[in-house]
Amino acid sequence: MACAVAVAVIDAIEKDRLLANATAVGDYFQDRLRELAKRHEAIVDVRGKGLMVAAEVDSAELGKLTVAEMLKRRILINYTSDTVLRFLPPYILERAHVDTAIAALDEIFTEYAAGQYASGQGAAASAGGHQRG
Repeated sequence: MACAVAVAVIDAIEKDRLLANATAVGDYFQDRLRELAKRHEAIVDVRGKGLMVAAEVDSAELGKLTVAEMLKRRILINYTSDTVLRFLPPYILERAHVDTAIAALDEIFTEYAAGQYASGQGAAASAGGHQRG
């Protein structure tokens, strides 16, 4: 039974060209993150393979804040080593989903750079989020 399920999954991945999609959309995701890094110096590195994509930020505070703010926008990411934002989306991810995530990250980084989260004026404050001083 388990082998039949495995074969069916592999067949579906091949039929729907999910690996090719993962490569193409993963490359697009990294390109968009690198463009974002040019606008936000808080992003210090972008790396990945396929849809396993990561963006390293310059502080643990920003890493934690970004994960929380993305969750409020219904975008699930996590962070490792306190400063590495990790994206592990499903193989069916499309460019439009990437664009949505990039827009959200741009907004979060812009507000963070302007000091809106620390000053109590950003989305975290208006939602009653924890502030660091």
